[in-house]
Amino acid sequence: MKTILTAALAAALFSSAAVAAPFAATPDIFTGSGYAARYVGPGGNVQPSNRPLGSIWGGGADTFDAFGYYLGGTGGLQLSRQVELLNGNVFRFFDTFTNGSNRDTSVSVSFFGNLGSDGDELVSHDAGGLMVSCQEDGNGVCIEDAVLALVSGNNGAARATITPDRYRASYQLNVAAGQSVSLLNFAFLARGEQGPDSSDITRATQTGLALLRAPRLEGLSQTQIGQIANFTLAAPVPEPATWLTLILGFGAIGASVRLRNRPASASRRIA
Repeated sequence: MKTILTAALAAALFSSAAVAAPFAATPDIFTGSGYAARYVGPGGNVQPSNRPLGSIWGGGADTFDAFGYYLGGTGGLQLSRQVELLNGNVFRFFDTFTNGSNRDTSVSVSFFGNLGSDGDELVSHDAGGLMVSCQEDGNGVCIEDAVLALVSGNNGAARATITPDRYRASYQLNVAAGQSVSLLNFAFLARGEQGPDSSDITRATQTGLALLRAPRLEGLSQTQIGQIANFTLAAPVPEPATWLTLILGFGAIGASVRLRNRPASASRRIA
């Protein structure tokens, strides 16, 4: 009996070990002094490494060599960054450009990323602000790196390209004197523990399209959301408490109208 139980336990342990853990993106956002799941601070590069603040190095399965910074500078605009690894393997880049001068400014900026494919990139979707791409084996099959859904906005403000392992989303920013505008970019990673397959392409495409329809805004203030230039956002659904306030307000207005429309005699009786 002891031998049978031991064998059964060993089989159960082997079976559980054989089930691979799901792929998880890694918190490789460069903070200036190390790597973390979040960076909030200025843009720019750190010397002597010249690494851009808020860029991603790795991200899981070496998918990024250096991803998510502004190549060529910001045309004199001050850059503030909020870069985060959200749950569900989504990297979010919220970048605010402030015009500190006393003159209106129009500049072109390029959100840039060096992909880990080293030139063998297969793009399966490129439309409407979404690019889905993976490292290719030369025969149309995704290998090694995670499949990427790269989201650059849903209102046509971005011009995104991959050539051949360099991702670039270009924007024209028109910023009034003393004002700020923000850009919102996403990178979603899909991969099995043993590598990517066709189901990861499907999942990346579906997730990217979902981010286009409803970008993830959790943790951003209403002021931040109001400054986003590359997404047209749906009107927010009021919170339950807001709905209650609206209903009570409409009720009070209706009661006031009814009182004003009552005959004078009725008004006197109430008084």
